[in-house]
Amino acid sequence: MMTTNIDHLLAKSDPQETVMQHTDEVVKAWQALRERYATDLDLPDEFWQRGYWSALFHDFGKICGNFQDMIYKKPGWLNRTVRHEFLSGMFIFFANPEEVKRHPLWVFAVFSHHKPLTDLLFQDNRDKTLVLSEADFAAAKTVFLERSRVAGVPFPLWEKDQSGKMPRVPMDGLYKVFYEKILNLMPKDFTAGQRTEYIFHKAMLNIADWTASAHRELPSGWTFDPDFLEKKIIQKLQKENKPVENFQFLKFQQDCLRPGCTMAVAPTGSGKTEAALLWASQKREFEKIIYLLPTRVTSNAIYQRLIQYFEKDRCAVVHSSALFFQKEIDDRYAADDRGYLLDKTFFKDVSVCTVDQVLTQGFNLGFWEIKTFHLFRAKVIIDEIHLYEPYTLGLIVSTISFLRTEFKAEFFIMTATMPHKLLALLQKTLDIGDAGTVRDHQLLDKSRNIFEVRETESDGIETEVKKWLSQKKKVLVVVNTVDEAIRLYEKYKPYTPHIMCYHSRFIQLDRQEKEKMILEREKTGESFLLVATQVVEVSLDIDFDVLFTENAPMDALIQRAGRVNRGRKKEGSKVIVFKHQPMVEELIYAREDFLTKTFDLLREKNGQKLTERELTELVDKVYENYNVEADESYQLGLNIYTEIQRGLHFIKDNTGLQESYTREGLDTESIIPDKFYEALQGAKQEVKHKYEVSVRKPKLKWATWRKDPEHDWFKYLDCFYDNETGLKFKTKGNKEKYHESITIST
Repeated sequence: MMTTNIDHLLAKSDPQETVMQHTDEVVKAWQALRERYATDLDLPDEFWQRGYWSALFHDFGKICGNFQDMIYKKPGWLNRTVRHEFLSGMFIFFANPEEVKRHPLWVFAVFSHHKPLTDLLFQDNRDKTLVLSEADFAAAKTVFLERSRVAGVPFPLWEKDQSGKMPRVPMDGLYKVFYEKILNLMPKDFTAGQRTEYIFHKAMLNIADWTASAHRELPSGWTFDPDFLEKKIIQKLQKENKPVENFQFLKFQQDCLRPGCTMAVAPTGSGKTEAALLWASQKREFEKIIYLLPTRVTSNAIYQRLIQYFEKDRCAVVHSSALFFQKEIDDRYAADDRGYLLDKTFFKDVSVCTVDQVLTQGFNLGFWEIKTFHLFRAKVIIDEIHLYEPYTLGLIVSTISFLRTEFKAEFFIMTATMPHKLLALLQKTLDIGDAGTVRDHQLLDKSRNIFEVRETESDGIETEVKKWLSQKKKVLVVVNTVDEAIRLYEKYKPYTPHIMCYHSRFIQLDRQEKEKMILEREKTGESFLLVATQVVEVSLDIDFDVLFTENAPMDALIQRAGRVNRGRKKEGSKVIVFKHQPMVEELIYAREDFLTKTFDLLREKNGQKLTERELTELVDKVYENYNVEADESYQLGLNIYTEIQRGLHFIKDNTGLQESYTREGLDTESIIPDKFYEALQGAKQEVKHKYEVSVRKPKLKWATWRKDPEHDWFKYLDCFYDNETGLKFKTKGNKEKYHESITIST
């Protein structure tokens, strides 16, 4: 007589957990997700029925001897190992092929709940043979079907003794059925709507499975209101010894507390971050706040600001090096903890990220289904929208349209400088007009700095720079290329002991140290010369007395000018613009004639203390003949998601990361200067990452490099490097090697 006891069938071995115990926990978590989201998702009963089946049967394949022999470590188990999710999906298919053919999305979620869904999925299992006990199969069938009946979701399969049996064939035969009869259920006419349905199936199954496997509860709900935010801001001001008497939100901030998508246009110093948080305070219990920024540095800074307002456990920072940043500031953030996996899939209530973390979902990259699911009804804040090149802007507009339509997400977009045509485009995208656009009128007619032009290139400003330094002022020099920044640093170094070079070609460790030193210098207010590239436009909260800047497009100059007299309390602060190098027009700012227009307009305003309103008007004049929507790069970004998703039948995972860029001109590669090669042998991956620097691929064309013998994805470039000037490329006549002793930081 066959038994219905399947307690000997294990899902996990350390600690031991039976297949049924794990399944019950996954179903429990899935049911909790349904309870949270069913009303807002407004999906038909059939969706929830199939979703329940996916949770119930997702690990049914673990009843097979192929998996059990592995769990119990029986002799020869390795030669019999087969992906259990492959077996789970095949059991479902053979149980009721017609149901699967009519509605395949939930079954694809089962097949892919551990591995990316690609045409090559499970091909490594082809040379195995199914190992299955008839008694185990019959008992498991009885138990699982009883669970579905009790839940009121009976599954139409296995109702006759002879049905639903897996054929006794080599695994190659099963794989052939999977490849020819199941993968082919993805027709070329799959739609974006079916992609959305798949996202809900896959994400809910993954979230339930991860929650059950970790023996955790689903994240609890969380809300906050303006009073809570006000209290936290006051506490922060008190810690900083700033006045808090009669505190109240600025009118601009109060105006942002409005329902629906919102545009906020306000100069630096308007309190846009707090305005965005006020808007986001309208979130409901399980809705997320996603705060998107252009750079990793600004993401780190905003994260550290927000954890002063909200509990640290409710906030995450997510970008390409966030894991290592977290380890630097939090000893509890262990390398083997699954915490960062949850962080980068937006489990936390507040996620501070680079914009790329949301844009990659449109390329079906990474855990895109879970990330997109957590964007359902989310409050998404996008800062410094004007900084993105047309291609990335196209991706952003496409992403906003998709998430608003399919996932009911709401957006708060803010910027200090907004060309009128870009404003109109974003208003159209958000489906708002002027009524949904909030401006800080209190600061529009106020000015901070005198703007002057110099009819010379960088070498012609030397005397003036030395003059400001002799007056013990804080001087910022910004140029458009790294090589020029290095050259000027070396030129000015003899004039002052308080000088620093700051650009993108420093290893992460040195760049972080420089940022720390800059901010420490900021606190002292002492005289200081910083020679930098445009990385300072958005990366650091710093305040100088004078800026000497190479000419750049007007909006970029305004960003640089925002690093001078930030508090509007200094008298005589200046922004001095000198001519750009001709090569810059081709290398960096090749589009239109923005550089010439900018310089000509500033020449007309030479010596004037320009208001925020006047600066905004200058931006509009520079871009008056430029239509970003007609730009080829913008159109590429706007349409590339659809093109790639069609090629993936909308639901397959994309493994071609190199073809799916989120930034225009993203032709960089991470390398480690070769001088660190010997010292880094035997070091952990996280340590090696600290020594990486991004360089442009064209610069590597003739370079010499070698792979790391322990982690072959790390490359060591034969170059010059020091912590003063950063990375310099070797040339044919300049090939000497370093022979110094290197000590690494762990």
